Amino acid sequence: MDIAALSVAYSLSQVQTDASIQVLKKVMDTTETNSAEMLDMLVPPSATLGSNVDVSV
Repeated sequence: MDIAALSVAYSLSQVQTDASIQVLKKVMDTTETNSAEMLDMLVPPSATLGSNVDVSV
């Protein structure tokens, strides 16, 4: 291979790597947003839950 072909191959490889990194960053941002929304949807337990215990012998 000559130098020009190697340069083109390297540039193409670099572009593909950069694109993959950008897609990965977008996926990570989306996952973080979805996780935060799921945590917001969780309902806190009732304050009186577990305060009374029925015991019979």
